[in-house]
Amino acid sequence: MPAKENSPVHPLGPPTLSGNELTVDTMLEQPTRITNMIMDLSLQRFVVDRIFASAGGVTGGAIVYDLVERNEIYASRDIGRVSPGGEFPLITTERPAPSIAEVEKWGGKVFLTDEARERNKAALFTNKMRQLTNTIIRKLNQRAIAELEKSITASGQETNGNNWSTVVVGGAGQSKQSLFPAFDFAHLAQLAEEDELGIVYDLWLLNPQEYTQLVSIYGMGNLKELLSAMGIDIYVSMRVTAGTAYVVASGQVGEMRVEKPLGTVTWREEETERTWVQASVRPVMFVNNPFAVVKVKGLAG
Repeated sequence: MPAKENSPVHPLGPPTLSGNELTVDTMLEQPTRITNMIMDLSLQRFVVDRIFASAGGVTGGAIVYDLVERNEIYASRDIGRVSPGGEFPLITTERPAPSIAEVEKWGGKVFLTDEARERNKAALFTNKMRQLTNTIIRKLNQRAIAELEKSITASGQETNGNNWSTVVVGGAGQSKQSLFPAFDFAHLAQLAEEDELGIVYDLWLLNPQEYTQLVSIYGMGNLKELLSAMGIDIYVSMRVTAGTAYVVASGQVGEMRVEKPLGTVTWREEETERTWVQASVRPVMFVNNPFAVVKVKGLAG
């Protein structure tokens, strides 16, 4: 999978600390260390920051935003020919109704018993942190895809692609060039040009199944050259349904803001002799440019 030139900025913001319950385990002594650990584990697996622009914070629990409409590139009324001394025609535009996106709170907690802590069960602790991290990642990635799906349902921004699983490379039965994935890449670029909205689709979100087909068809070296020549990046995620793809103008689809960055709290529960680790984040994400994403269907027949 091609890597970006620059590492993405973590979509959850800087770590925060709430509480300072001391335990024997060094990690449990300082919750910020746990937060940093979660962020390190999760940094390269977020799809959110590939789709949405990081636009700072949010106050009041919600964001009011304007939705881009297709006719915004031109005025509603055309210009007119003006005679000498004549009055210029009034050029009008339509003002869309604002939309609202509400902040969501996501989090979870795990515990470590005193026995596990005192026996320095580092593997157990690490496993619990990985499970918590992966669950946070999965949920936020699910929410990102859900926002794309909601936008696509409303806008109808979807098209059919080729069946990549039936492409034959070489020999007398070689598939026509118009049946190769490269044609789909070029076709989406064509659609962007025809929309005349200044959109450049530079990111394809794929299921591992479709990525495997790409490698099988082109080989890793040729695939990298193809993607580089067409200015395309690929991100592979199980959150994308097999046989489909989301084609995105990265950073132009919408925004993700964070009301409360990822934070970790620890406390010891005396009656059960265990220490809890609780992590939470309060993000809001929304699509304000529905023409910056297209769903491609039929990639597996």
